[in-house]
Amino acid sequence: MMISTGETLITTSDIDDLVGRVRLSAGDTRELEAAKEALFAGRLTPAEAQRIRQRLMVTALRHGGGLLAKVLGRLTPRETAMVRRYAHRLANYLDTLDIWAAQPVMLTLMRFGIPYDEAESIAVAILFQVW
Repeated sequence: MMISTGETLITTSDIDDLVGRVRLSAGDTRELEAAKEALFAGRLTPAEAQRIRQRLMVTALRHGGGLLAKVLGRLTPRETAMVRRYAHRLANYLDTLDIWAAQPVMLTLMRFGIPYDEAESIAVAILFQVW
């Protein structure tokens, strides 16, 4: 079963991969398992589903996996290296946002030292995955 988030998809295997990665780091997986159940039960409003996808993206930035690979697949090798370098800082920033938008994410990436064009590409790739 899959959820469409535009052109790309978040699958149950993406979430299962995150659960396994979080479990390996001795983390609590209950939130991820509940997110998987909620997303695929089909009873969420679009805003609720988007919020869950955002939480999944933050987790992917912290732990890696297939979901992060989908984002990195849209980027150049240089942009991919930048995401990997700043993944935890970016996850911490995204964790504070109530509304995800390209401009604030881009500005934060630029504060990390990423040039404008690359910051834009990274922000769009991340946001495209969660919208």
